Amino acid sequence: MGDPLSHLLPTKLTPPRTASVLVSRSAALQKIERGVGGTLVLVTAPLGSGKTTLLTQWYREVGGSRLLAWLSLDERDNAPERFFSYLVGAIRRAAPEFDAYIASQLDAQVAPPLDHATTVVLRSLWNLGRELVVVIDDFHVLRERSLVRAFSYLLDHAPPHVHWIVSSRSPPELDLAKLKLTEQLVTLDGRDLGLDGEAIHELGQRLCGAALNPEDVEYLRARTEGWVAGVKLALLTAGEHASVSDALRKAVGSNHDVARYLADVVLREQTEEVHAFLVLSSVVDRLNGELCNALLGITQGPALLAELERAQLFIQSLDTQQQWYRYHPLFLDFLRTQLACTYGDRIPRLHREASAWFAAHALPDEALTHAFASGDRSWCLELTARCAEEWMREGEIASVLHWTAKLTAEETFHAPAICVARIACLILSRGFAPASLALQDAQRRLQTAAADPERERLSRQLSRLALLHAVLSDSAPASGIELEASPGDEDPDVFMAGAVLAAKAYQALRQNRFDSMRRLASVARETLQGLNNPYMVGYTDVLIVLADRAQGHMKDASDRCEAAFERASRGRRNPVWVNAATALANTRYDQNRLDEAEALCIEVLPLMSQAAVFETFAVAYLVLARIKAIRGKYAEAWQLLDYLHSVLECGHQTRFLAHVCGEKIRLALVEQSPAKMKAVAREFDLGERMRRGEWSERRFYDETWEQLGVAQAWVLMAKGRHDRAHGLLETLRASAHDAGCVARETALLAALAVCHWRAGDPAAAFAAVNRGFALVPRFGFSRGVFDETPGLQEVIVAAATQRKLSHVLPARYTERYQDLLSLGPSGPATIAPLPSAPLEPLTERELQMLKLLAQGLSNQEISERSNVALSTTKWHLRNVFSKLEVTTRTAAIVKARERLARNL
Repeated sequence: MGDPLSHLLPTKLTPPRTASVLVSRSAALQKIERGVGGTLVLVTAPLGSGKTTLLTQWYREVGGSRLLAWLSLDERDNAPERFFSYLVGAIRRAAPEFDAYIASQLDAQVAPPLDHATTVVLRSLWNLGRELVVVIDDFHVLRERSLVRAFSYLLDHAPPHVHWIVSSRSPPELDLAKLKLTEQLVTLDGRDLGLDGEAIHELGQRLCGAALNPEDVEYLRARTEGWVAGVKLALLTAGEHASVSDALRKAVGSNHDVARYLADVVLREQTEEVHAFLVLSSVVDRLNGELCNALLGITQGPALLAELERAQLFIQSLDTQQQWYRYHPLFLDFLRTQLACTYGDRIPRLHREASAWFAAHALPDEALTHAFASGDRSWCLELTARCAEEWMREGEIASVLHWTAKLTAEETFHAPAICVARIACLILSRGFAPASLALQDAQRRLQTAAADPERERLSRQLSRLALLHAVLSDSAPASGIELEASPGDEDPDVFMAGAVLAAKAYQALRQNRFDSMRRLASVARETLQGLNNPYMVGYTDVLIVLADRAQGHMKDASDRCEAAFERASRGRRNPVWVNAATALANTRYDQNRLDEAEALCIEVLPLMSQAAVFETFAVAYLVLARIKAIRGKYAEAWQLLDYLHSVLECGHQTRFLAHVCGEKIRLALVEQSPAKMKAVAREFDLGERMRRGEWSERRFYDETWEQLGVAQAWVLMAKGRHDRAHGLLETLRASAHDAGCVARETALLAALAVCHWRAGDPAAAFAAVNRGFALVPRFGFSRGVFDETPGLQEVIVAAATQRKLSHVLPARYTERYQDLLSLGPSGPATIAPLPSAPLEPLTERELQMLKLLAQGLSNQEISERSNVALSTTKWHLRNVFSKLEVTTRTAAIVKARERLARNL
């Protein structure tokens, strides 16, 4: 199924490759070793002090004896979801059992709650239960104050078996008072990291090929104050001269004049070719030989890079193939200063050349970064339009929104492809409010634009976008949308050709008009396939799968999911793959192939920022939460549901929130936690909805209405109010039946069976089970129905052992669901017990009444036999009914026989 961490850059999760010329700083290493016994080791020193090198040395020296996690930060980690995703990935790389799940941000419109992410990580750290050291390098890049505060909270509440090492160029704004008072903090600064005489002597011998005399060592130490970058720069330069002592005294300048030092010593000593190469190539953050050739109009780029690395001239290889490199940040800053001073007039052209090269090599983010830096707005518009078209095909909605936001409203309007792409992505990412504003602005500008064919085409596209907005935001009445394909749906635009048809199919699905949905989805699929739009093709596949599942065509749904996943797996892990993998995970779960379903969910969760649709996001979390509950990991299931709940609330997604409500109610029921159930019911106003009569009569079937109604039915059953639960469930079932939703009617019949069983009416329970099996005779109840209906297993096993099932369960079915049914291929293994008796004991008189009731006597006959008044007999029987949790005489007789059989 692939590495669950494959979406993370591995170079951020391991120490960087260090130069072969290293010296040991034993005092600093020993101080770190002492500090890791506490909570935090904080390493703060200026750029070029060797912080990363020191931590790498320590990491490699103790790696075999400790559990170590490493995380190198960069500017993009200021996004909380990215920071926590990488933090979790780093820890999980060291400790695979680390169980935190932090997904990437769903889209630009929904920001996951930061405090919840912190709590998730903390809870998992406490659960880890063994010693762990987490190294975080370059903490200074975190400028987002809320993220720094969140990390400070993490430090303050971390378990004692977790230790942190943090490096930064400047003291971070962390609350360290408590750590200082409790002696849980050890700090290292520039003085600790500075090279002493012994280290300088060793480094000089390695770099210069000759031993430095004591005077040279002391001079170098005093003038550089042990600053690693300054020492190394000086030694590299001095090593090329016959007289090392003279070269050192000539080279080393003030520690506060690094730029002059680098200019006078490093660049001046290079050939004119290397000098120009270094300065001009600094325009890019990372470089390879071909890119340098294109930028500088040369052919020897790869050879020059290899030579620079061999000379350790502040350049670092980024991959094992030594194709990509970057300059040391200090050196890069200096080179860019030189670039601005010496070649300032060439900078825009260099950015333009870099942008063209990155664009030609399918690296759109870097291409656009340099395009905007070049100042060539026409190229920015052209490239953004090209990238947006490709991103729309692949479903890279977040990328479209990020880069189109850098354009002005005027520029966007005059580039219709960009205008349409941006508004469409706002709608698809459920950013309905900004989408509405963008639509209004474009329509206003269109009114004053000169009439031409392009204007007319944009007008049609904006109308279609308005329809797309109305459908997906549920802001238009169902009657106002024509759910049929028409010739007008044929549009030459790659995206809009099928988007409206797909939206209409989605609306038809929501209205339970399955035949119309299939027609629309099929036309949309054919249109989009011809236009090479795999994302929307995959979306129509998902819609058809949902319709097949709703109507009970489980084999067709499964086959379509398999085919879609096989197609998506031929490419990279993009949103097309995410949607297909999530649909297949849901299918695998329903087939009781839990290991496969769980592996798929774990793989897609970190990629959820690419999905940009709540449907995919919600399904992945709900399936994984159910699997965690099946495995008895209730805390993890709650954690997943809480996170999903918070994200859906941010996006005002009531439809999927209803599913979360149902999952939480059932999870509380399985855990036997009335307090949790009561809290969830109160949060979703289930009691108030019941009092308002929301489920008092059948109505047009609606998924949200049904999910909340089922949740309330479980609350009622937990309270022993089975009659009311039965009435509610029957109302929901009738509505699902009227809509032709076979899958939901089947699930509701299963819930009715359990309701009857709990009420002490096995005959009615068996009848409901048989009605459910009759709706899905070829496949039986899916895993989802079992998990959605706690207690269903008991009813089915009892029906099978008592030969009350009207349908013979196929051998392949009992084999696949053996863990649920306790049935082997040859038949029942054990006889399932009837419902257990209530705990509350009966009095002597009530027990006497129960025995007479079990004989089938009437109230009058019981009164005469027991020699008590008829009114007293009825009063005793009411008490018996209450204690037995039944409401009918038949149910009471069944319970009576059960209790008598148990010698009660």
